[in-house]
Amino acid sequence: MELTHHYARLNGIRLHWVEAGAGPPVVLLHGFPETHRSWDLQLPFLVERGFRVIAPDLRGYGESARPAGGYDLDTLVGDAEALCRHVSDGPVRVVGHDWGGAITWLLATRHPERVERAVVIACAHPGLMQIALASNVRQLAKSWYMFFFQVPLVPEVWLSLRGARNLGRMFRQTPGADRAPRAIVASAQGAVGRVASLGAPLAYYRTAIRQGVGTLFQRPVLPRIDVPVSLIWAEHDACFVRELADQHRAVAPALSLHVLDGAGHFAHQEEPGRVNALLAAALSSPDW
Repeated sequence: MELTHHYARLNGIRLHWVEAGAGPPVVLLHGFPETHRSWDLQLPFLVERGFRVIAPDLRGYGESARPAGGYDLDTLVGDAEALCRHVSDGPVRVVGHDWGGAITWLLATRHPERVERAVVIACAHPGLMQIALASNVRQLAKSWYMFFFQVPLVPEVWLSLRGARNLGRMFRQTPGADRAPRAIVASAQGAVGRVASLGAPLAYYRTAIRQGVGTLFQRPVLPRIDVPVSLIWAEHDACFVRELADQHRAVAPALSLHVLDGAGHFAHQEEPGRVNALLAAALSSPDW
């Protein structure tokens, strides 16, 4: 498989992505604390099935720019929309994990003309997450790290200690998490796991909490998503409670929901065979 690297100035910053294959375009959006390498087990699989795969480093990660600002969801969605427009004249298929999943939810909401189909892995819709943080004690407890990340500098130091061991372990303390390939974990530690490179990824959380405090107890408007969406949830997700998955039909009535028993937050790395099979069906079948 030939993998090529690309750079372009989009939405005001330099974005980097890798690309392979030919056919219908699929954009893969990674989450915290990773880079495009998050998709090492999906990219060749999708190429073999006739897709052109585009996997960017999100703003602040990897070889993409680390500007001082722009880590709010509005701007991040703008980055993704600009990338989709750059790589394709028509709509694309989008797959997002974690923060990439949050971006995918809003991209499908705000720019349905750019999204033909969407798959979200291990991420709640931002509006539903806001409701859950205000009403679900178990979800609030699972989200402890979001509040820890608000402390200046301490999270950067803690996550980067001992070769970023804490970064590698933080979300992988669930059953099955040891199945995530060591090479992918090590690539995240190398790319993100230094004090100097953690500021931008942590700015996602700091910006979200800062902007959300004033509206935490206001019920958000949940626009209907008519783009076909498949949601892949994990039984042992360290970040989200199980019951939150079922609530997504409030935003996507035609949602296709799949809960993977035995999997954790990084399901696409822990259970690549099962996740890849779901991706193949979701991205290829006209009827889902």
